[in-house]
Amino acid sequence: MLSEFFFCAKLDVPLDYQNPSLGRASVPLIKLPANSNSTYGSYQGMILINPGGPGSSGVDEVQNNGVPFYQSVTGDNWDIVGFDPRGMYRSEPNINCSVPAQNVTLSSRFVPEVTDDFFNSYIQAGIELGEQCQETVGGKKDAGPHMSTTTNARDMLSIVDAFAKTADGYRAAKPSNLLNYFGYSYGTFLGQVFASLFPDRVGNMVLDGVLSLELPLGENLTDITTPADGIIASFFVYCFELGAECSYYTGSSAYDIYDRFNQSFVQLDSKRANAEGWANATDIEAALLTLKTTFYYAVAAPASVFGSLSDALVALEQVIAIQNVALWTEQIVALIGDPLPAGDPNAELRLGALCTDQGNKWYNKTLEDLTPAIEHFEEVSIIGEVVAKSMLGALAAAPKYKNAQVVTVDGIGHTSRVVGNTCQQAKVNAYFQGTQLPGNDSYCALEAGPFGITLNGTLEGIINKAGLSQLAQ
Repeated sequence: MLSEFFFCAKLDVPLDYQNPSLGRASVPLIKLPANSNSTYGSYQGMILINPGGPGSSGVDEVQNNGVPFYQSVTGDNWDIVGFDPRGMYRSEPNINCSVPAQNVTLSSRFVPEVTDDFFNSYIQAGIELGEQCQETVGGKKDAGPHMSTTTNARDMLSIVDAFAKTADGYRAAKPSNLLNYFGYSYGTFLGQVFASLFPDRVGNMVLDGVLSLELPLGENLTDITTPADGIIASFFVYCFELGAECSYYTGSSAYDIYDRFNQSFVQLDSKRANAEGWANATDIEAALLTLKTTFYYAVAAPASVFGSLSDALVALEQVIAIQNVALWTEQIVALIGDPLPAGDPNAELRLGALCTDQGNKWYNKTLEDLTPAIEHFEEVSIIGEVVAKSMLGALAAAPKYKNAQVVTVDGIGHTSRVVGNTCQQAKVNAYFQGTQLPGNDSYCALEAGPFGITLNGTLEGIINKAGLSQLAQ
């Protein structure tokens, strides 16, 4: 239930900005109002946020994190406003193309028997979902064709235009006809699209966990794997520094802990198990996928996941010893969810945005067509099949926008919000409060990380010293 501190509205916009006569759409909005007694001073205006995805709700984000995160970082003399993107959650028209209950091939598909079957199951799931979505929400007046990033960027402009006409817009200290924006992950892609379409309508914009606008949205995955194994390597470092309180601790170095992991990891050779016809080949395949998915979650949010990752690796070691990896898979899936297509509750929302942006580029592709990309992911990362984000996108994007600057944060996790770096938050606060860019002071050193441990030095240097640099490359 929303508290009294939030205001909600729906904004009427064209369903298709290029063809306004086609009909209307409704964009749901939520506002956490600025504190009228803010110690920061006068009312500044509105900051629009997008938490990423694609497929995440801006309304839910503001409701859950408006006070504890956004206003604490930007200052509470700003309104924080979130919206649900086209076709998603409370937006109208809405996308709901779940495969009907009688079509059990998608919702009840279990673990594939061989590696290629796993990838084919994703392709088949996508085909089934795509066909169902085309049938139910694929018409010109349905949500499906209007879920593109460009359409959402135009909705953001409509939100700014509407705000500028309000009493709050008239009294705001900052120009109310400009977009002030805070975007994460996919939200950085959306922010860059807006800045490219409407460069003269950009106010204060912070992009965190930057995706490259040079690549189609789906192809950003090719550089997302780059930092993933470095974060995995850091798990062994942090576990060693914690000592015996880390349940996976062993030996006298971080490398000893990695070696303990590797002894379990090599036992999950699903390709060999399948080729040699092992009776438990399917269970090994499932355990391998589940392990990689567990690492994926750990890469995204190390501080909150490393503890449970440690316990999960202890449990994996135990079930390998008794030759019952299926038991471990059941336990972990209960904690993190099903890594198979049926386990993704936002598949249709995420794919709606990805596929609408890319047109028909991946339409009707087979496993053979996708194999080069799959092999690339497998080569560059332990979690190559399930894929997490680096500063590479930020370095590529900054030169393209007037006055844009990059702040580099030494830490681990998907976006600095997960890292929780106070130096970075102070720079964001200074920017929103006084439009103060970091200038030459654009580096934030490593602070307390997982388990509350502060390492001495740079994370890269510490990983190298631990002998784990090859894993982190």
